[in-house]
Amino acid sequence: MFNKQITLILMFIALVCISFQPVSASGNLKQTNVSVVSDLNQTVGKDVMSLVDTGRLDIGNKPVFDIIWSPDGSHMLIDMFVSAYPKGKPQLGGVDALYAANADGSGITRLAWAEMTSSNGGKTITPPVWSQSGDYFAYMELVEGSRYKIKSASLFVMSNDLNLIQKVELDSKMIGLETGLSNFKWSPKENKIALLVSGKIIIYDMDEKNDFKFSISGDNVEIDDMEWSPDGKKIVFSKSSHEIIILDIENEILNTIYSAEQVGMYGEKWSADSKKLLFYEIKTSEKVDDVSYDIYFMDEELERPIKIITFTTDSSRVIQWYPDNEKILVKKCSENSCALYSLSITGEMKKLIEKDKDIDGRVAPNGCISAVSLNPNSTTPPYTRTYDLFLLNGSDILTIENVPYYTLEGTDVLFATDNKISVLNTSTNDIWELSLPVKNINKSILDPSKNFIAADNIIFGINELGTHKQPIMGNHTNSTAPEVVTIKKDLDEHSKANTTEETSGLPGFPAIIALIGVLIAFVCIHMKK
Repeated sequence: MFNKQITLILMFIALVCISFQPVSASGNLKQTNVSVVSDLNQTVGKDVMSLVDTGRLDIGNKPVFDIIWSPDGSHMLIDMFVSAYPKGKPQLGGVDALYAANADGSGITRLAWAEMTSSNGGKTITPPVWSQSGDYFAYMELVEGSRYKIKSASLFVMSNDLNLIQKVELDSKMIGLETGLSNFKWSPKENKIALLVSGKIIIYDMDEKNDFKFSISGDNVEIDDMEWSPDGKKIVFSKSSHEIIILDIENEILNTIYSAEQVGMYGEKWSADSKKLLFYEIKTSEKVDDVSYDIYFMDEELERPIKIITFTTDSSRVIQWYPDNEKILVKKCSENSCALYSLSITGEMKKLIEKDKDIDGRVAPNGCISAVSLNPNSTTPPYTRTYDLFLLNGSDILTIENVPYYTLEGTDVLFATDNKISVLNTSTNDIWELSLPVKNINKSILDPSKNFIAADNIIFGINELGTHKQPIMGNHTNSTAPEVVTIKKDLDEHSKANTTEETSGLPGFPAIIALIGVLIAFVCIHMKK
């Protein structure tokens, strides 16, 4: 009897061992192949370092990369900077360089480079900007004097096959200290570019090979906040911080819609239907720090603008129009907290989310709100800066905590954790993940076609994304994720590597032992009989 009990126990243990064997991938799961296609550190990284004259300059840090994909993802521009300064005299400055390449990092061409390593001035290159079609891109070369004063500014417009289309001398007085990108803007609909040139707005039509000039009256005029309407038919700008003016391009009319002592505009100006416009007026009094911001909107069907709200701090601001063209996402802050609100054009406000720390947000084209706040643990050792993401869709809130890097692209939220990159679709809450051989990812950029992803200067090819439903615990909902990918290829080798880990369909060693145990148990029982 005792031996029989032992035999049954052995059979039970064997069956448990078998039950815990990994299940091989079913036919419904598509494999994901990822390839290391280019290591930019070994190409443009080495090239920009070679531009530093180490005979007279010290190098301050590793090169900083910024990849700008073309709208269709077929090309990339690589904006690079390496800190450099006179030997033994650390100071701001360094070497800029701009490169063009295919989406996989091949066919690299250096377009321009500049040096700014002296306190007396030098040259810099601004980040490039693609036209909406991807047929053209533009960048500026700035000549700076002491104290970063802009002495001259040249705009270069190039085709995507790297032919120089236009070179224009811009008005250096209208360029800010940081980037000067307000000096030119591409149309969101056509291959047209608007430029600020000494008292004029000039619009170049790249396809028709012509231009239109609009003179701005007045002496020493400063033009700021220039922005195309989404339909590409109008341009709004502020003149000398006193007037809000709309340029009707088709009818060649300048229309001043508001004037005051001090006016301005936030980054988001036009509604998606191009019919409504946001701006603000700053009011002050004799009291110290008594400043208010009256927020106005102008509708093309109205005779004059309407005030919808007043902010009493500069940390409160308008963020973005909703896709319905009737509501606005705004941020309001007090001494102890910050909150995001939905603000209607009639002045009705609805609180969406509030945090102790500063919070920012964005409205996706599908109406989903993506909010981000600094993780509280970022202020404690080891002082690693991370963020908490909040996705608001109606009354539902999806929380993703402790994210070191994130970016918002259309309806997708891309974020990195350790060596994993995740892309969450805010319309479906589906998610797919890629595990990459890069620990502590600092920056990742997905190309618009989703064929390539750049992670810390390494370009990876994404060949196929297989998905399956997977429950997510905590604040997450159901998501979609591909099979886990681990790349074992040496990053110094640029050849492709199949990186999908496949679970073998053959039984493992523990399963074989368990099966032998079952057979022995049956033999023992038979012998007892």
